Amino acid sequence: MITKSRVTLFLIIISFASCRKTDKYGTLTEPGIAMTFDDDYVDNWYKYLPLLDSLGVKATFYISGYHNLSQTQIAKLKAIMQHGNEIAYHTTNHQNIQKYLENHSEKDLLHSEIYPDLSLMKQDGFNPVVFAYPFGSHNKETDQALRPYFKSLRALNGSPNLSRSLTASMNERILFAMGMDNSSKRKEWMYDEMLHSASENRNCLVLVGHRIEEGDTNLKVSLSRLLHIVNRSKELGLKFYTVSEISAK
Repeated sequence: MITKSRVTLFLIIISFASCRKTDKYGTLTEPGIAMTFDDDYVDNWYKYLPLLDSLGVKATFYISGYHNLSQTQIAKLKAIMQHGNEIAYHTTNHQNIQKYLENHSEKDLLHSEIYPDLSLMKQDGFNPVVFAYPFGSHNKETDQALRPYFKSLRALNGSPNLSRSLTASMNERILFAMGMDNSSKRKEWMYDEMLHSASENRNCLVLVGHRIEEGDTNLKVSLSRLLHIVNRSKELGLKFYTVSEISAK
């Protein structure tokens, strides 16, 4: 059933997205979707790698706590990358960066949350160039501190304004991902309408999850939702982007 509130929300999405069809950086080459996953659930992601491959999906995996990964998990992460996915950065200790900077300097932040694991990852053959904020917590101060080190910074879109998760250019600096997890409380029709908007307006929809299907918390994407989003994206002819592909050059 299509409710009045649903129609109103959809009109707002379409109106906003239409305004973003062109900007000073130019439009995307193709409308698309950027599917992202956060934290250190390497075993889970690796388990579902054959499924993602079979669906033709490439995604971006933002890693936190790299120093805690075993050699087996690092090998799995390399396999994920070798299958065309992007390995990105999500801090050393998964600190809330906005709160961290309330009591620490930018220098402290870099030496505690950025340099340590970023260096380890580069030594092991990874080259993270995009970043996601733990808990989505950020402000102008954190953005200014981290912009020199990454092509883009990804926050979370927890607002009713779903259109913030649509990007229009190949040169984005700040991204706002729409949650896919059970904890996001988003309805299935919301994904359908955002994907339709991306298709109609040549935008890219940015999404974020954590685990796939498994786990006893709400930080997981159900397999049915993942398949629904992927299949709908393919029906609409959307391209699967990695985040660096839609980030600042």
